[in-house]
Amino acid sequence: MTLPSHRLRDPQPLSHGGEVAFVALSLVLLLLGLAALTGLGTAAAVFGGGWLWPHGSDQIGHVLAGLLSGHPGAGLPPPEQAQVPSQFLVYSCVTVAELLMLTAAVTAAVVFWRYHRPAGAGGGMATRAEAQQVLGASRLRHARPILRPDLTRRARKTARPLTSRSPGQCTTRPSSGTGRTGE
Repeated sequence: MTLPSHRLRDPQPLSHGGEVAFVALSLVLLLLGLAALTGLGTAAAVFGGGWLWPHGSDQIGHVLAGLLSGHPGAGLPPPEQAQVPSQFLVYSCVTVAELLMLTAAVTAAVVFWRYHRPAGAGGGMATRAEAQQVLGASRLRHARPILRPDLTRRARKTARPLTSRSPGQCTTRPSSGTGRTGE
């Protein structure tokens, strides 16, 4: 006797959900921090005294804390603090960098979803027109017993042909006088 728990399959274990969410959140925070630092460096390069980038992970943390607290030059050595332009210019460049990062992330997600999404209903199934275009009518007729084994020889004779007809064309044969159409 098998237990119900052995018959049911779990296609995605619950243990991976938290790990994936943690990795995704860490990646988002990393990208936001890098975009903010890039915005600060760009503001200093364009409007200040030259390109700025913090040296070491301790200094990166202090510079990001300074950006979050409203003091863009905090955490940098004094000679580099003099190169930082006004708050308005720094936060404008940080905003532009964040928006560019967001646009790139959304574009990457859309491209990924288009080409790597799980197959939904009808995913991977060809329509009748696509099958006829790829295989051709003669190949479909030849493979008819394999494709539609439910149709008997007589049912196949009365089934709709694979060729396309114009809307006004008749699809039944004229009556032979027996009272039944199509014979």
